[in-house]
Amino acid sequence: MNHKVLIIGAGGREHAIARAFANSPKVERVFVAPGNPGMERDEVLDQAPIECVDLEVTAIAALVEFAETNNISVTFVGPEQPLELGIVDEFRQRNLAIVGPTKVGAQLENSKWFAKNIMGEAQVKTAQCQFFEFEQFEAALAYCHTIGLPFVMKVDGLMAGKGVIIPETMAEAEAALIEIMQTMQKNLLIEEFMVGVEFSHFSLVNEDHIISLGNACDYKRVGDNDQGLNTGGMGAFAPVPWVDDQLNQQIIDEIVRPVAKQMVANGTPFTGILYTGVILTSDGPKVVEFNTRLGDPETQILLPLLATDFYDVIEAHLSKTTIQIAYEQQSSLGIVLAAEGYPGPCQTNIALDNTDMLQANVLYAGVGGTKKSLYSTGGRILMMTAQAATLTDARNKAYQLMNQLAIPQTFYRKDIGLNRDK
Repeated sequence: MNHKVLIIGAGGREHAIARAFANSPKVERVFVAPGNPGMERDEVLDQAPIECVDLEVTAIAALVEFAETNNISVTFVGPEQPLELGIVDEFRQRNLAIVGPTKVGAQLENSKWFAKNIMGEAQVKTAQCQFFEFEQFEAALAYCHTIGLPFVMKVDGLMAGKGVIIPETMAEAEAALIEIMQTMQKNLLIEEFMVGVEFSHFSLVNEDHIISLGNACDYKRVGDNDQGLNTGGMGAFAPVPWVDDQLNQQIIDEIVRPVAKQMVANGTPFTGILYTGVILTSDGPKVVEFNTRLGDPETQILLPLLATDFYDVIEAHLSKTTIQIAYEQQSSLGIVLAAEGYPGPCQTNIALDNTDMLQANVLYAGVGGTKKSLYSTGGRILMMTAQAATLTDARNKAYQLMNQLAIPQTFYRKDIGLNRDK
């Protein structure tokens, strides 16, 4: 039986998910709502067609109706906003298969304090922290002076990957407190600064059923050598050379499974993607944060390494059946092309007509226009990806391809694949 799949979202992550489904012989058509016109350029590839649907990610009733009317076999939620709005709850009420957490489960991402409490109940290692409501500015400032630098400040809520601040001076910390607590009126966590190397672990969780999807390293800072502001991600690579099978299993046994069991015990079972931001400290792996969806840009370089049919993986997740996932014996690396000014106000309407020659290696994010004539609409425009036998080879290949574009008014980091050693 050939299946139709609906992906919710519009960026590079959703393009990667759509392509993974489109490469399955079991899938005859992939819809992406709203998608972007760069995805439809995949018609030149040997895969099922990808078609964009003019529905926003928050139009939940219309998305439910589309899934029913078009006999969608499974829906996969990319971004966090519809999860927070309860899209999974709505789909399930209509007996529609969907990958993602319920509104309650999504709090593991959209409430840092909720996640900390779950980890505390499950005895999962994470940074010690203090929680402050936005009215408690003076108490938060006093706490910063008491513990002293360095510390980490995390906004309690969805911030599109930009809600974490590591101040270098107390003046910078005070300015951040004013912006977050007084201007934005957001609650805040202040937590200890953990020392170690960071990476991301991805798993599909269905109550007590867990499928590990692997690990990746990403680059959040806008500039080379991790300088400048945090972004939604400027590049990534997988697999992580120093994360072996034993460490991967330790993360499942000591983090993912206890959290999944705790959610079940609390009467709020978790389903969907659990993205665990891990830091490997001298005291073993600890949780930096949870997201409840696939990460961007990690998804774009991790999914091409799956040798197992992605539709089969999702079926196993939904039905809680055992599956052995095989991976390509390769490394995968991706570099984000961004518009000048990102992550602040940036140039738009940059012509992208010469990217189609590299379609198999390009995943589109902030683009508009038509599939024949693309232009940039946002900060992160596209990702150039490459797979090769070694990380060095994948890195060289990706940069060679990126250099062919030479698109004015854009930039990219030159050190993706470097400086992430254990």
